Amino acid sequence: MSRFADHRSALRQPPIEYRPELRWWLAEGHHTDQTLRSEIETAHRFGFGGMEFLAMDEEMIDHGRYGWGAEEWVHDSAIVVEETTARGMSVSFTSGTNWSNANLPTIDPDHPSAAQELDVVTIDVRRGAPAAGALPRIDLDANRGDSLLPGHRVAPKTQRLEAVVAAVLTGDGVIDSSSVLDLSERVDGESLDWEPADDRDWRIFVFWAHGTGQTAAPSATVNYTVNYLERAGVDAVIDYWSEVVLTAELREQIARNPRAQMYMDSLELTIWGAGGMFWGQSIRDEFRRRRGYDIVPWLPFLIREIRMMAAATTYHYDAESAQQPEVEKVRHDYAQTLTDLYIENMLEPFAAFLHENGITLRAEISYGLPFELTRPGPAVDGIETESLEFGSQIDAYRLLAGPAHLFGKQYSSETGATTRNHMLDHRFFDQIIRTQLAAGVTRTVLHGWASTVGAEGATQWPGHEGMWPMFSERFDTRQPASEFYPLWNDAIGRYQYLLRQGRPRIDVGILRTDHFVDNLSGLVFVEGDGTRVPDEVAYGRWWMRNRENHWWQDLGMQDAGWSYEFFDASLLLHDDVSFGEGVVQPDGPGYQALIVYQEALDPDAAALLLDRARAGLRVLIVNGARELKLLLTGDYTTHERAASRTPGRDGRDAELAATLTALRALPSVREIDDPAQTIQALRDLGVIGRAEFTAENRAVLTYLREDGDLLHLFAYHFLYETGAETTVEVALPAGAVHRIDANTGEALPHQGTRQAGDRTIVTITLAPGESALFTLDRGSAGQDSVPARATTVADIAEWGIAVESWDAGEDITIVEDRGLGYVTREVKPTTAVTRIESAATALRPWKDLPDIGPEVSGVGEYRAVFTVDAADAADGRLLLDLGSTSGGLGSVRINDGAARGFDTSHPVVDITSDVRPGTNEVVVRVASSLNNRLRARGYYEQIADVALQFSGRAGTHETIVRDYGLLGPVTVKRMR
Repeated sequence: MSRFADHRSALRQPPIEYRPELRWWLAEGHHTDQTLRSEIETAHRFGFGGMEFLAMDEEMIDHGRYGWGAEEWVHDSAIVVEETTARGMSVSFTSGTNWSNANLPTIDPDHPSAAQELDVVTIDVRRGAPAAGALPRIDLDANRGDSLLPGHRVAPKTQRLEAVVAAVLTGDGVIDSSSVLDLSERVDGESLDWEPADDRDWRIFVFWAHGTGQTAAPSATVNYTVNYLERAGVDAVIDYWSEVVLTAELREQIARNPRAQMYMDSLELTIWGAGGMFWGQSIRDEFRRRRGYDIVPWLPFLIREIRMMAAATTYHYDAESAQQPEVEKVRHDYAQTLTDLYIENMLEPFAAFLHENGITLRAEISYGLPFELTRPGPAVDGIETESLEFGSQIDAYRLLAGPAHLFGKQYSSETGATTRNHMLDHRFFDQIIRTQLAAGVTRTVLHGWASTVGAEGATQWPGHEGMWPMFSERFDTRQPASEFYPLWNDAIGRYQYLLRQGRPRIDVGILRTDHFVDNLSGLVFVEGDGTRVPDEVAYGRWWMRNRENHWWQDLGMQDAGWSYEFFDASLLLHDDVSFGEGVVQPDGPGYQALIVYQEALDPDAAALLLDRARAGLRVLIVNGARELKLLLTGDYTTHERAASRTPGRDGRDAELAATLTALRALPSVREIDDPAQTIQALRDLGVIGRAEFTAENRAVLTYLREDGDLLHLFAYHFLYETGAETTVEVALPAGAVHRIDANTGEALPHQGTRQAGDRTIVTITLAPGESALFTLDRGSAGQDSVPARATTVADIAEWGIAVESWDAGEDITIVEDRGLGYVTREVKPTTAVTRIESAATALRPWKDLPDIGPEVSGVGEYRAVFTVDAADAADGRLLLDLGSTSGGLGSVRINDGAARGFDTSHPVVDITSDVRPGTNEVVVRVASSLNNRLRARGYYEQIADVALQFSGRAGTHETIVRDYGLLGPVTVKRMR
């Protein structure tokens, strides 16, 4: 049994493995040893727990000398591993240069290990106008546009004839599927003589396989993307890492680091040709073996166009309406086969190799390619999501929470990437982290970190960009807020520490299959009329914060305080998934019920549901549910009748129908025709939320962990832009409740509990954007208490105000000579800090203070005194309420006490231990972003707006002068 006292030490000082980590964009291998060591020491001093490092293209340098794979890159990699390991930090490699995919310098486009595609060229024929002679080949040198990814296309030299198929066109892009003929056997060499026997319009599809030619930069030579579907692809990666990367010295360092990892990002592989299909030598045979029929006659229906990610797939040919359901089954079978091969030929062997070398595998599984989103979960050690592509949406993070929780995987996120570089207040990023915590993401990898030091001629203040100036944010020394990162990391570390203890407890599992998940949904910032909506507006006011969840759109369970998440039904068949005590995976999430809502359901999973339902599993069948398909185009899918067909062309629809008939007849099963009836139907089945609200609340999300006798509860008011203060009552098992101050680690009995039979009702009041952390101890008796009431004991209106203004300083040159016959020169832009004393004493935004103005960014310092009489100092707890810090990170110091951090949405600090009767001095320091200074310097005028690019438009970044500083009103309150 766990006791709360066991956690107090870690809450005071969170261990390093629970602290946020960093994605570090290196300027290839160009950083000097001095720079590398300094950056890691600084990140460690700031309180970060690890570094995930990767090479990014740096201008003005010799890529052959410094690119990925060069001696300088190998040397720098060894230093990164050595320095992080020495400090107890985690270290993560990537599976090639940059982030986008596994790539190697040892292959070329025609290599068996290289990524392949199935391309197509067509011939239109009629009776009297036959096909005769040589089949048309692919023009491998044709220019079909550039990729948005770092790298270029190198044309392959060879192509392989895969199949020739003829079909009748009955309309524009419409094929009569019953007319399809496989003409491959009639081909002589590469020639075909064939004439239709009727007068219909026939089209011959000639399919050629060839390498995609996708490269990845930067590289000392040229890195090519490997094939994720053929075993040859991962074998080439394993060989390269075994023979080149993992030197004896590096293996020794890895052996000393228990948190060495390989990280695989979202799958950003591109296809060049007109066919749009990923391919390989064995695909046709594997498809036949797994699906039981030949894919060739169906290839015309798989021809597609992909706009960057698989979510934006458009098929070029459909069947006639009566035939289309069968085509959809074939398309599913193709994607299912690709998913199988991705798991078996990439993830599983790669993970096994890594484990042999003391490295674990963390991956953003599936999304980006047409792979089922959740099925690969068991094959990796850690499952990762991200904020850039999923836009701080709770439903998006629920997508991968299912496999993470079902199989006990660490759930993490690349967090902080936006299209608004240096613009946004710190509160924006805190809200993303809190949204993710509410879904069970308990490992934050900030996106990202870059040294300010870079190449001569390519580096200007505020510093080397790393991930390009049009993308992401930098949580490094260039930020005025970096002064407060140690306090911030302590706070996040406390959340992540407590929310990794024990096991997750999730009320409901929702069965959901998706091979084309919309991972572009977090990047849709352009309205139909072309208006660019700022990221911060969409995040704070749209989608989930406008009661529009993308996938499970009925909000009844969420409003009731119930937790739920998604996973593919076939995962229930996994040997590691059990049923007992009336729940799925009793030692894990413990789903009390499963929801079936999509039209297609795997027949083997359906049979298992029937078996489990006979043993008491509660199942709810929901008809008429609507879910997002692609936000960019406003496409949604409505599932009129759940489980009405199998997903694939397996001939088992009648079997599924019989299974569902038997399932519906069981007392533990309900069926509804309106998703709005979900919560009541589940209650009728006896489901009770483990942390349910006593009354509906539309502003609060929770996440629950069970840790022996302890329950750890995270609560979050997610309407940070549009909401008002809210009070919610949460019903938990009986026990004593403590509230943990995330900024100090102090845990005090929570005021606002009452016992109601075998439950404890916890009253929680939250400001918009505020989050709170509680622990309930079932081993201790709970005591009734009323919520604490606040009384103002001091208003602080007069302040001494100064701003430390940040601007460009002098450049410093760093020179390194490693005795290799050349020297490396770096430029380190410095920041000039000018202290401006303001004559003002009233709190206003910096832009409105005449002696500060709209061009200043930096850190504000505010000094004041307040008086507390002896009675107030001795009775209850004293809180300093800062009102507003404009979303800025900062600290509070009272008298000679320690600096304390605060919540950027609800900046209230417990100052009880530092206050003395009589006069007290308070110092508040608040950081800004760099937006106002960079705007004044013209920084944004030449930076392309990537959100416009995604929508097919062009333009540069636009930003406004932003409010900075302490705004108040500031009061001292007594709570009792």
